[in-house]
Amino acid sequence: MKISISKTSVIGPAHSDLKIPNQDAVKFRKSNGRWAVAVADGMGSRDSSHIGSKLATHLAVEFCLVRREDISDKELITNIYTKWLGELKTKNIEPNDAVTTLMVAWGNSKGEYRFIQLGDGAVCSCTINHSVSVDDLFSNETTGLGLSKKFSDWRVGSGRLNRTNCGLILMTDGISEDIEDHLGFCGELVKRAQSVSPRAIKKNLKGLLHNWPTPHHTDDKTIAVVLINE
Repeated sequence: MKISISKTSVIGPAHSDLKIPNQDAVKFRKSNGRWAVAVADGMGSRDSSHIGSKLATHLAVEFCLVRREDISDKELITNIYTKWLGELKTKNIEPNDAVTTLMVAWGNSKGEYRFIQLGDGAVCSCTINHSVSVDDLFSNETTGLGLSKKFSDWRVGSGRLNRTNCGLILMTDGISEDIEDHLGFCGELVKRAQSVSPRAIKKNLKGLLHNWPTPHHTDDKTIAVVLINE
């Protein structure tokens, strides 16, 4: 099973006007039959949130690929968080100044995947929104690396990509909060992506985010799309 990943991130109009860096970050990598993708949204009110988000995505992808595939969610999260705090310390940056959300998905060539999420945004397949519980009791409060103190703040889970569920999307809240039908959005995006090249997918994603239809939108927008081709 072939796995392809496309990503893009665009700075919000308000940040562009104020010459503030894009505070979102996204990274992916494939290695030895495994893949990992991470999306993060730095908290706008923190001076170094753009550094925190980039560091978080880099570390998350690295740890997901080098740690054993059956590592527990708690151990993986602890590894990422501890390293994130350590790296910030070497840069003389306080964690409270670099707060960021983090969504990570990783898996193998069989289509099996796992995910972790801290804070806002959405991890969504063609058939399920992993960021919303069936009973709707789960809600991502404003939290992130640098604020969270407990494992229960994280949402964790797993799934499998196949012919029915052929795509997985990670998106920051600059996108997810403007969408009412997440499954419909993900399904349509995946359907369109399957019919074009990876280069075209990225171009189309960038065009979508640059021309976002919500009036007066200001937030940075970042998205990553994982596809299978059996």
